[in-house]
Parts: sequence; C-alpha cells; structure tokens
Amino acid sequence: MSGITLTSTETQTLASLSQASTLFNTTQEELNTGKKVNSAADDAVAYFRSKSLYDRSSQIQTRKANIDQSIQSVQAALTATSAVDGLLKQLQGVLEGARGATLSDRVSATIQFKNIAQQLAQLVKDTSYQGLNLLTSTSASLTTQFSERTAATFTIHGYSFASTSAGNSNSLFTGSAVAFQSDGTLNFSAVVASSGAGGSISGFSQLNLSSSTGSITASEAAVIFTESDNRLSAAISQNQALTAALGTNVDILQARSTFSAAYASTLSAGGDKLTLADLNVEAANSQALTLRQQIGIQSLSVTGTQNSSILTLLR
Repeated sequence: MSGITLTSTETQTLASLSQASTLFNTTQEELNTGKKVNSAADDAVAYFRSKSLYDRSSQIQTRKANIDQSIQSVQAALTATSAVDGLLKQLQGVLEGARGATLSDRVSATIQFKNIAQQLAQLVKDTSYQGLNLLTSTSASLTTQFSERTAATFTIHGYSFASTSAGNSNSLFTGSAVAFQSDGTLNFSAVVASSGAGGSISGFSQLNLSSSTGSITASEAAVIFTESDNRLSAAISQNQALTAALGTNVDILQARSTFSAAYASTLSAGGDKLTLADLNVEAANSQALTLRQQIGIQSLSVTGTQNSSILTLLR
C-alpha cells in the first residue's frame, strides 16, 4: 500500500510468509489428492507420461471386461454340456432297462426315451448367453479382441449338438442317419437301430429278446440293443470331446484375462510412480510450513511491539 514504509525485516518476513502460504496450499492439495502431479503445470513431462499409462491401463481393463464376458458365454455352454452328459447317460440307462423287459415296460421305456431326448434338444436350445448359443449352430461364433492389434483376437466356433443333418461331426450323433428332427424330437429309428439287422424301429416294443415272433427276430433285437448302446456311448464320448474343446477355450480366455488384469495393474502402477506423492513427506512438510507461518506471524508481532515501545518513549 502506497505511503506505508516497512522495514527490511518486515518485508522479508512478509515475503517468507507468502512463500510459505503458497507451499502450504500446494502441500495441502497433494495431501488431499494423494498426487504430487495434478496437472501439466506441476510437471508437464510426468503428467503426460502418466496420462498415457493410465489411458492404456483403462483400455486394457475394458478389453478384460469383454474377455470375462466371453468366458461367461463359454461357461454357459459348458454348463449345458454337463447336463447333456447326464441326459445321454439317462438314455443309455433306459435302453439297458428295456433290454429283456416285459412288453408294457418296453412301451413305457420308449416314452421315457423319447421324452428325455426331446428335453436334451430343448436344453441345448436354451443355452444362450446374451443372444449367443454356441451349441445350436456351427455358423455361430464368438470372437474376442484382446487388444487394439487386429491379430490379437480369438474366435470360438459353435457346434450343432442336436443337428438335423446326417454325418455332422459337430453333433452328438455323428452317424449317417439324422438323429434329431427340426422340432427337436429324436428320430428314434436313427438311434435305436442296427446297420445290419432290423428295419425302421418306432419303439422298444418291437424288440423282444425272448421270442422270435414278429418282423424282428430275437437275435436281430439283441444286435440292435448292442449297436444302440454303442451309439449312445459314442455320443457320450463325443459330448466329452466337445466339452474338452470348450474347456480349453475357457483356459485360453482365462489366461488372457489374468494377463490383462496384471498388465493393467503394471501400467497403472507406472503412472502412480510418476504422479503419486509421499504422504509421509507431505504431512511433515505441512507441519513444517505451519510452524514457519506461525514463526513469521510472531516475528511481525514482535516487530510491531518494538515499534509501539519506541513510540511510547517518544511521547
């Protein structure tokens, strides 16, 4: 303020207080944010280097989220294949129970067999995750992008468990006959049949092992039961093979998810090393600056007291 003259000591003290106040505000900001670099004005090089690392970490985290969703999609398919295994074994059990059973029991076994088979097809159709079903069509596919690089992708192709075409290697029944109809029902005579004996089989009631009456002899019926059992065993093995392939895909995706999490953490930690403040040091600085301000204020007070004493003497 013009017209006011301060001693050199007072001027230096005020300058020191101003500097201490500025440093104190900076220290408080670092304590509040936990960072020593909060903007480009603090340290342009460190700020932009850390921003690049943080942005990259954020991108990787986004990719990881997509990978995790892909894992869940395949896990949904694996949950279904586990249930399919159980239903196929139930079919095999019904088939074994019909072998040598009474006529009424064989009629009941036919109904059970067809019902289980239809539920198997319906279960496969219900295995959808976010609109994608990996078990109903070979044209279905799941592509996961691991990074911004075009080559860093992984594609899982679908299967056709309840295929309505013959000889489908991605189906449960890979034989030359069509095992499932378009409505999901089982083509009974395609599963319960023999390559060298018997005609079109519509039910277990036609397969009598204790009598040779009818169009199918007991020996032919025995062959049909054996080959049908082998066909179901092959379907169980096929399901296990396809399950193993899906499991391998999950392992690959899980490995990438784990890597992405660790990589994103490494990038973020690199950014932290450039920007984070040592809170212990900043807390000590805050205390030292507070003391410095108090001493400066006390110094001005002492100077003022001295001047007042001089004025009193002059009076």
